[in-house]
Amino acid sequence: MRFSIVKAYLQFVFLLVLVALVSGQPDHKWNQADMRRLFHPYVGRWAGEWTITDIEGTIIKRITLQQQYWWDKGHLKGLMVFKDRGSVSNLTSDIYLDGGRIISEVVSSEERNFYRGHPQEDILLWTPMKHEDVLRRRIKEYIQLREGETWFISEGFERFIDGDKAETLLFRVELKKLA
Repeated sequence: MRFSIVKAYLQFVFLLVLVALVSGQPDHKWNQADMRRLFHPYVGRWAGEWTITDIEGTIIKRITLQQQYWWDKGHLKGLMVFKDRGSVSNLTSDIYLDGGRIISEVVSSEERNFYRGHPQEDILLWTPMKHEDVLRRRIKEYIQLREGETWFISEGFERFIDGDKAETLLFRVELKKLA
């Protein structure tokens, strides 16, 4: 019973997000001042945990990680370092403006992905720029204050085909600001 309620809820939320993204609202043209305002809270060093679960909430993996953001010539650069399967891995990100759109290029040792940023009231929604990935991956980020400490939260999902069935993994990253 729980599985179908969770699945129905996720499908409903996904539909709301999709409708909001494809609604006829004109694109906002972001500028460098907007970038500084939106991403200033990201700048600094962060540490915490990346938790991956199945759709029922069963934890599949926990990864301890560190992340850092800094400005470089109008771009917000990022570096995430973590240990996975016994070896140290990293991801880099480059967030910049392209024609008034917020773009993030995320590079790992295995792949390079591009996302478009959609700032909302208190969150930033990232959608893949590859058309084939739009319905299978979504990321939401926000900054949260808890008991006087600043936290970076990133939540999302990824859908993929495993054999003859579709699988969905959920993730949540919680990082405490160190400096």
